[in-house]
Amino acid sequence: MGQSRGPMRLRQLLKTCLLFTLASTFVYGQAATNLEMTIHVYDYAGIDPGELAEAEALAARILHEAGLRTQWSNCRFSPAATALRRCAAAGGATHLYIRLLPEPMAGKLAASTTILGMSLPTSPGTFPVDAYVFAERVGVFAEQDRGAVPPLLGAAIAHEVGHLLLAGNAHTVTGIMSARWGPKEKKDALMGVLTFSRRQSEQIRADVSQRMSCSNQRAHIAYDERVIEPMRDR
Repeated sequence: MGQSRGPMRLRQLLKTCLLFTLASTFVYGQAATNLEMTIHVYDYAGIDPGELAEAEALAARILHEAGLRTQWSNCRFSPAATALRRCAAAGGATHLYIRLLPEPMAGKLAASTTILGMSLPTSPGTFPVDAYVFAERVGVFAEQDRGAVPPLLGAAIAHEVGHLLLAGNAHTVTGIMSARWGPKEKKDALMGVLTFSRRQSEQIRADVSQRMSCSNQRAHIAYDERVIEPMRDR
């Protein structure tokens, strides 16, 4: 009898661990189902639609692994201001706006070509919702090692979304929120394993939960794209 208690206890422990794992997976899945953001992508860079769709799918997967479900809306650049306003009709703290810029626009915002994007600050008491991804620079970064553009573009979009959802200076030494992507970050992005850490994922879920539960007093209720539209060459 005494010798049989060991295996019985081990089986009970394994059963308990399995139940805990299943419960954790269920809760995590519920988080991804209940927490949702809409991401509006403005393509000023003329990205191939197939590559853009792939990049967005990869960014969506990265964010889903962090516990966030996303809806995506695309708007290709048009000189018609009315078209731009139609694309930006929706608003609120649960809507993010990502602009994919070619180098002529990116150079006016960040001179260093090693910078692949930037997020815009917001007024105190409001949630940030606007960010740029320097798409042409991402393409050059990919071509240095003949890598595919969509995985890197998707990771770059997720990085900027991370800035909007993570409070304060979200840069880290390594990982998807690294300020400067090196060979490891590039390799991980191409392999699809450049993701948010557990702590970052928790912070993202907390931020989105707050956005969904409280109103943003200065939300983009009547959003006007022309207010923050990058300067175009005349």
